[in-house]
Amino acid sequence: DSLMKKLTWWFRIVGGFYLLLAEMNLYFVLINPGFAGTMITFPFAATPDAVQAFVDGWSPFAFEVFGLATFMLWASFNPRRYLGAVWLLVWLEFTHGVLDDIYLIWRGYDMIGYLVFIAVHLAIIVTGILFVRQAEAEVAAASASS
Repeated sequence: DSLMKKLTWWFRIVGGFYLLLAEMNLYFVLINPGFAGTMITFPFAATPDAVQAFVDGWSPFAFEVFGLATFMLWASFNPRRYLGAVWLLVWLEFTHGVLDDIYLIWRGYDMIGYLVFIAVHLAIIVTGILFVRQAEAEVAAASASS
């Protein structure tokens, strides 16, 4: 059960982090789209129309992060039931996190900022894998002994 507590806290901490990201992203998607133009350093000329197009294209990400955050916080109440979801979340961290950040660096966006996010994604990936493997082993041992 102590291993499930680790997974509970993983869901809560990562879910809380995602909720903060969602709040920031939904702020400039829903409330102040012009804020994106002051917050992000674009590697191209950014007219108000270009910023609005960027914000519109960014909106699915903002809503997705909100959905993931609320799911993780909900799953933290019964992590044993959502072990498979941890693997999906780890995979999304890799594809939508690490790979996408590398792509954005390659496209000319802020390298330092995205390297910091890559480090965060890798920390989430490593801890998620460690905790879910431990939890799966605990579940398997409990099943074998009963």
